[in-house]
Amino acid sequence: MFDIFDLFNDSDFFQIPTTYREETHCPVCGRTYSDFKKTGKLGCSECYKTFAAPLSAVLRQIHQNPVHTGKIPGNMRMKLSKKRRLEELRTKLQEAVRSEDYETAAKLHKEIRDIEKG
Repeated sequence: MFDIFDLFNDSDFFQIPTTYREETHCPVCGRTYSDFKKTGKLGCSECYKTFAAPLSAVLRQIHQNPVHTGKIPGNMRMKLSKKRRLEELRTKLQEAVRSEDYETAAKLHKEIRDIEKG
């Protein structure tokens, strides 16, 4: 049986420098990364931002994806997929315009329009 706390006791699992783990405190609740490592619990929502780098590594090891997607009802799956794809394309469009890659920007804009039209 898999126990998440086995990961916290595995010294090779955490590749974060000791000074980061021991000296970084959450500005809201004051907890440290060492506190998380001991209990497996964060103190507040700001901890997720404060310890983003090491938590990302831990979540990737446990869930293979550091982003929580949750369970999606069947009828919402397509809508959510479309929304995420549009967000991704809009981000790429902004990057293309910023880097003055207008050919790519035009292709992305067309793809966005096509998705929005359905």
